[in-house]
Amino acid sequence: MADREKYKVIRKLDAGGMAEVYEAVAEGIEGFEKKVAIKRVLPHLAENKKFIAMFLDEARLSLHLSHANVVQVFDIGQAGGTYFIVMEFVNGTNLKALMQKMKSRNQLLPIEQSIFIVMEMCRGLSYAHGLKDAKGRSLGIVHRDVSPPNVLISKQGEVKIVDFGLAKATSQLEVTDPGVVKGKYAYLSPEAATGKKVDLRMDVFCCGIVLYELLTGQRLFLGNTDVETINNVRAGYVPSMQQFNPGIHPQLEGIVRSALAVDPNQRYQTCDDLAESLAHFLFSAQLKVTGFDIRRTLENVIGDPNKHIDKQAIIDNFIQQEIAVFSSLDGGMTLRRRPPSRTSNPNAPVDVSGFNSHSGSPPGYRDSNQSMPGAYTPSGAYQTGSVSNAGYEEEEDDGTEDRQNFWVGLTVALAAVTLIIAIAWALGFIP
Repeated sequence: MADREKYKVIRKLDAGGMAEVYEAVAEGIEGFEKKVAIKRVLPHLAENKKFIAMFLDEARLSLHLSHANVVQVFDIGQAGGTYFIVMEFVNGTNLKALMQKMKSRNQLLPIEQSIFIVMEMCRGLSYAHGLKDAKGRSLGIVHRDVSPPNVLISKQGEVKIVDFGLAKATSQLEVTDPGVVKGKYAYLSPEAATGKKVDLRMDVFCCGIVLYELLTGQRLFLGNTDVETINNVRAGYVPSMQQFNPGIHPQLEGIVRSALAVDPNQRYQTCDDLAESLAHFLFSAQLKVTGFDIRRTLENVIGDPNKHIDKQAIIDNFIQQEIAVFSSLDGGMTLRRRPPSRTSNPNAPVDVSGFNSHSGSPPGYRDSNQSMPGAYTPSGAYQTGSVSNAGYEEEEDDGTEDRQNFWVGLTVALAAVTLIIAIAWALGFIP
């Protein structure tokens, strides 16, 4: 790719404690251009072999996902001593930002629109759950981080799941240690919160959390401390929804409670089952909803998703220099994509045999004294939300955000100072 195609950075979209995301343009032959989002691992983490192994696990897995309700990954690369993932650019916002904006107005999304969003989430997750390898064996994908920051909504009303960075798959290199809790604490399932083995029913539970919070405007399990939050998840107590939103029909509350059953065997067993029940409720309640309704809501609540994006920072010039020498790790797969479709066959075989099970390297990658490491916990940001550009942060819950922002700010400030000193020295201003 380095010989044929380049990525031109337009602006920074978001930054978290582990990665930052840029809007960019992929430039190809004969003037071909495509807008993309580039996730860049922060340099201080690029030397962490375990983290990079996690990061590459996300990219490696995501390259196989092609569905209308899943953000597409196009390329994996390395440049300037760090790593990049090139992915689909979603012009809109994320569900967390939308919910925060609605709450600031003392409003809730219409019930039917909340249901529609979760049904679309279920479609994307169900597709991932059903993926198989070339031999017809299930890949065993579980997202494990289904939460509002990881749900993108485009200004056209599309709903897309993003950041399979914590995804558990049988093909993963980095295996979660027994008893280790991964994910945002307030969006864990009871079995995950106790360190037990999880399966796709964890994602069902998390969809239930998101639906509860959409319909009530209340955080379901968030406590004053991380420990309290985890204990709340383990207990699985679900307050009455009608006390927060009297308009919720008992049948709908029953569906949500079934998704939130503490015992996985008592839950909906698949995201398909949950989506089917929600669709049946919409039909029986004679509620009509489409992506056009979501689009109009975004127009009214968010407005122009590009309006409040900060202008390009000076440090972006340094990033552009890095990306100019971008070297693809996937054997030149850049922007090769199957058109996403709702009718995609979830049982179609996926060929993962090209990955070396020892190194985790994508097909075509040749080791050049780089240890291949990471199961990435993403900063997750590829959006242009006007409410908040912090929609894809890897926050564990709102109580930790300030601490993360402090360290992110300090890291960026030190990087900027270092860059300025280096430029001044190169120009001869510093002897």
